[in-house]
Amino acid sequence: MTGLSKKTLASFNLKNESGFLSDFFPTVKNEDWKYTNLKKHIPESIIAQPFENIIDEALTKKLEKKINNIIDNKNVIFFIDGVFQKKYSNIPDGVKINKLFVEDCGLRTIYMNQAGVEFSCTDEKSYGGFLNFTNNTKLIELNSYLSNYPYVIKFDDSCVKDSRIKVVHSFTNKEAFFNQNRVLFLVEKNASVLVHEEVLNFGKENSVFNMVSEIICLENSSLEYFSTQNDSSKSNLINSIFCTQQKNSTSNFNIFSNDGKLIRNNIQVDLLGENSSSNVRGTSLSRSSQHLDNFITISHMVENCKSNQLFKSVYDDNASGAFCGKIFVEKGAQQTEAYQQNNNLMISKNSSVNAKPQLEIFADDVVCSHGCTIGAIDDDILFYLQSRGIKKEEAIKVLIAAFLNDQISNIRNDEIKAEISNLFLKNQ
Repeated sequence: MTGLSKKTLASFNLKNESGFLSDFFPTVKNEDWKYTNLKKHIPESIIAQPFENIIDEALTKKLEKKINNIIDNKNVIFFIDGVFQKKYSNIPDGVKINKLFVEDCGLRTIYMNQAGVEFSCTDEKSYGGFLNFTNNTKLIELNSYLSNYPYVIKFDDSCVKDSRIKVVHSFTNKEAFFNQNRVLFLVEKNASVLVHEEVLNFGKENSVFNMVSEIICLENSSLEYFSTQNDSSKSNLINSIFCTQQKNSTSNFNIFSNDGKLIRNNIQVDLLGENSSSNVRGTSLSRSSQHLDNFITISHMVENCKSNQLFKSVYDDNASGAFCGKIFVEKGAQQTEAYQQNNNLMISKNSSVNAKPQLEIFADDVVCSHGCTIGAIDDDILFYLQSRGIKKEEAIKVLIAAFLNDQISNIRNDEIKAEISNLFLKNQ
């Protein structure tokens, strides 16, 4: 991904494993993590997921009923503890899954090559576009040390457009583990694919999921990506997505966050080819003492590219959040169009959010803008609804639904729209 390598193995202090893990946690002194204190949310007793993921057949058997209730045996790629499960999967035409092994890449665990067009094992050819982020975030390094060699999922041009491919990452968590997961996606030339990723915790509460995804979109490809974050076990999710795009490619990232003790989304997209475009959207509803942090960067590296960021969040009770969105325009990336908007609705006086929209532009022929709003429910509108016989609690739900609905109504896939609508609009 970014040129990190394991030329020397990490020195693990297994007698003090929780202390070893915390050494990789960024502190609030790190500008990228200024508003998210991991040590506040992640228990000191957390231990690493076992290095060798051996599937417990007896436990899996007990989970079969739950698994069968989740999957519909149609276009499903199912993982348990990082291991692909052919039994519970139904791989559609145009999709291939391979696992990279030690003998393929020696000690390396980071794979995107310098041009961002394929996955490579050669250090000197590794992609450097994400180095600024990974140098400031040791959690990516931790992932490379503790995760098994990743799976590569390839999508070719025979994939059925607009047909959902669901990728489920499930974890058994016999203890409250610090889990690592890495998957590589390659969207080949002229391919058009819709991917819906989900993380499921079948085990202990207070677990941690350190997820890393590398995505390459080749020429004339199209990626529609959805992530549903709804962990009722009150665990912690750190989700890092890195994407490179070649010319005439399109990506649409849609992140829906509804539950979880802590959610941190790191999304970085590099537009490397002309006439490429990316839209990154986020929709969230945080309650109780949940914390949500969205850290987004879209880099325009060449001319004639477009991007858009739109994040809408609702905070209730003692929930807190942060949004840091950046538009980066490289020197010479003329004719860039880039927009960013972050809207936050505060339901409770005890909720809080920090917003930091940013523009970093080194070209002069561009159209770029950013904006941010933070506000409470309008008392006049609330009074009007109550005067029509609607109870206050129900009126607030109506206003929340209206605030979030435009993000949900724009979902074109009926299956996903129904699931998201049920999650956000019916179960508040």
